[in-house]
Amino acid sequence: MDAPRRERDGAPALPSDVDVVVVGAGAAGLMAAIQASRRGRRTLLLEKQQRPGLKILISGGGRCNLTTTRAGSDLEAQYGAARGRFLRHALRAFPPKALRAFVEQAGVPLQEEDLDKLFPVSQKARDVVDALLRVLAQSGARLALGTPVRDVAAHAGGGFTVRTDRGDVQAASVVLATGGLSYPKTGATGDGYPWCRALGHTVTATWPALAPLAVAEPWVRELQGIVLHGVALTSLDAARRPVTTRVRPILFTHKGLSGPAPMDLAGDVEEAHGAAAVRFDFAPDRRDDELEAEWLALAAAHGGRRASSVLPAALPERVRAALCAHAGGDVLLANWPRPQRRALVAATKNLVVPVARSLGYDHAEVTRGGVALGEIDARTMQSKVRPGLFVCGELLDVDGPIGGFNFQAAFATGRLAGLHA
Repeated sequence: MDAPRRERDGAPALPSDVDVVVVGAGAAGLMAAIQASRRGRRTLLLEKQQRPGLKILISGGGRCNLTTTRAGSDLEAQYGAARGRFLRHALRAFPPKALRAFVEQAGVPLQEEDLDKLFPVSQKARDVVDALLRVLAQSGARLALGTPVRDVAAHAGGGFTVRTDRGDVQAASVVLATGGLSYPKTGATGDGYPWCRALGHTVTATWPALAPLAVAEPWVRELQGIVLHGVALTSLDAARRPVTTRVRPILFTHKGLSGPAPMDLAGDVEEAHGAAAVRFDFAPDRRDDELEAEWLALAAAHGGRRASSVLPAALPERVRAALCAHAGGDVLLANWPRPQRRALVAATKNLVVPVARSLGYDHAEVTRGGVALGEIDARTMQSKVRPGLFVCGELLDVDGPIGGFNFQAAFATGRLAGLHA
């Protein structure tokens, strides 16, 4: 790349012509720029914010849940059948163990924590961003911060013009890694969607995902502060058909439900357009008939106990009281009528709670929806409708659960884009 020109304010001017322009300096964009530049491609990485990697910096409460320990078909299944198939090549070419090695070789050791998560040993997301920037600089790529892109135009004979506030840049290839709409405070405003549409792509409907759920029912809010483990939570569509089940921690809040399980279901809730629900199973290791038989035996042997005593021992007292209230009260086992017993079985195994929405993009960790996967080559991330255009990361119609899965997909798809742009 030619020596940089200077703008009037003393900042290096943008080069007028490069091989690859990468738009967006998040996880996918940083990885794409590193890989493209390592191949000897003259690479320019553009970021509209004054700081790169903002979403990395705030992830995991500032600790950065970088990836997961899951692998192979188990890893792919976490994204759902269709999205998992699309990601198969990217994830197998660059699995979590490869990402871990990449980051640790850059000077940031990682450690495994609960729920198969990997975090920096330092517990500092800043260390991950700094390491990626070091590798980017070593690769020879140029990084231009505070440089919003206004348009990406394709040339009839190939190549692109990328229009920015600091001038136009000609490029043989463009990698779009602009992210989605989640966490707008990081600058995520969906910039890439209209560019992709203008370049011939279909952009599917988008929704907040990995966000807390807003629940109106008073009993849920009255349990504020309680965390449940080992409870199954299932999203139900408008017809009350099950969509996704998670057995992960559940946190009751003053607004509804948070924690990994509820947040994993936020995309399903949003897709139901206000008609969704979630279903609690407080004893997922027992069938309804098994549970009732156990309770009958306990009632015969301990008639002086109350109904709340037969509920799973791990449930906090306030949760037991709420379930008994749903079933008509915490009666003595000796006086436990069959309808009330059946009602407690139903409350324990099949308690359905309407959920109209999540808390939205301000609280969402990712965006569901995006550039249609059928229009992208899964082995290269190149557009099937616009040669030379590459799409990666959250801009794609790909999202996974909490636990480092979305960063893993971003790094893996960004890597493929950089290797082929």
